[in-house]
Amino acid sequence: MTPILDERKQRIAKDLDAEYAGVGWWGLLYRAPARRRWYRLIPASDLDAVQREALAQWQSRPRRPDLVPVLSSDDVMELDGQWFQVVSYESAAGRSLADAIAEDPVAERVSRVAAALRALSSWREAISPGLTALPGEVVLDRREPLLLPLPDWGPPSLKEVFAEPERLAYLTPEAARGVADVRTPGLHALAVAARSCFQTLPVGAAPALMHRTACGSAFADQGWNDRLPTWMRQVEQVQAVRERVSVLTGRLPEAVADGADPAALAAALDAAWQAMDPMAAVRSLLDAGEPRQAVALAHAALVDRPSYQLLLLAAKIARRDLREPFAALSLLERAVQAAPSRSEAAGEQLSIISELFPEGMDLLVALFKPAFAARLDTTARAAFDSLSHEQQRDRSHEMARCLIGQGHLEEANDFVHRWLHEADRLMWWQFDLMLDYVETFLLLARRKRRDSPEADTLLHSAEQIRDQTRTGLRWVRQNQSMPPERIHQYGMRLAELDRRLLAARNRRDGS
Repeated sequence: MTPILDERKQRIAKDLDAEYAGVGWWGLLYRAPARRRWYRLIPASDLDAVQREALAQWQSRPRRPDLVPVLSSDDVMELDGQWFQVVSYESAAGRSLADAIAEDPVAERVSRVAAALRALSSWREAISPGLTALPGEVVLDRREPLLLPLPDWGPPSLKEVFAEPERLAYLTPEAARGVADVRTPGLHALAVAARSCFQTLPVGAAPALMHRTACGSAFADQGWNDRLPTWMRQVEQVQAVRERVSVLTGRLPEAVADGADPAALAAALDAAWQAMDPMAAVRSLLDAGEPRQAVALAHAALVDRPSYQLLLLAAKIARRDLREPFAALSLLERAVQAAPSRSEAAGEQLSIISELFPEGMDLLVALFKPAFAARLDTTARAAFDSLSHEQQRDRSHEMARCLIGQGHLEEANDFVHRWLHEADRLMWWQFDLMLDYVETFLLLARRKRRDSPEADTLLHSAEQIRDQTRTGLRWVRQNQSMPPERIHQYGMRLAELDRRLLAARNRRDGS
């Protein structure tokens, strides 16, 4: 990210042959990644001889993997009419934590701040327990954050703080009031960075910002500065960490002690980061026994982040947990539109529509709601046609149920016959289709006059297929080639068809 520059910073950037990168706790930051350099420009008048000597010693310090090496600290340059102490760092990093917070998706910026919090103890060990690091001083050269180090000089002068009002947001309220600090300044600064993942940094004139900081209300609690998608504000883990950083950076110092642990805050941010995946957030609500809230959250998340997988998950919850098949069908229709080349949603559509028609319930939907029945019919056919041949074979029973339920009995009979035969061989072990075949003959017979030859022929065909099915079930039971629970399911359906066939024969015989 390139911040909006005033003309002076633009001139300095040109003289340095670098680009402005932001504000540090001390000085302004510039980067030149092509030359593997970062620069910190500190007004020379702000440093005394002791500070310059401490800075010079950094050139000979052993390198650490968590600190960016200091290459030179004795360069004093005049830039745009002002003398600066220029501290040079060796790094090819093109971005800082400030850039990530300003530009990246919310989950990524939260993850980056959590990583900086985990590194804070190591930075303190290397420099001082009183270390304060602003997001612009944390560079992202690889996955782990690296610090542009300085000796522990404490806070800059009030003149320098006011010269760059952004620093005021990171000042503790106690320091702004001139009283003893009850907070750890370095942790407070990173807590402010965490809060800026969720809300925009405060802006305005320095005196007004100083007053708000002193009151512990640098961040105005107004809706316009919220940086989160609407759905994310409903996630419990996100709400919890927002409350936590609000307390840490707010006006209640007595509440700070319990949360003044960088590792604990990093863990809370990690939990929020994981919950910022809408799939994880929806599953979390489902695991907590809140399926309706889970589907509502999915709908809200889909506004900001359309997702095929999230539509499938929401449809599964609506179907399985809420027992709302039509809500599930609506979600699956959106999934099909979002990814027409994928088959999962189409298969689920078929499965749901087939379950809308219990055994023997042919024509019920068509009789009472023909327009709705026609829509279900169109959806089922389109879903089946979109599947590959092998997928169609796996879903042929469900398509048969859709046709039978809609009352398309002749078509259903032909359809089942086609999928039950392969090279003139009857695949008798496809028991679900065999039973569908029996049912189509039985229902077709019911449409004929009871004493007609056609009805007798159809009932005879149903009885033949029924007998073949019974023989097949007996064979797989004896050979234990099918799980007993599946054999039981087929046996129960066969018994029901037996009952209906017997009733049909009795009606035909007049008994």
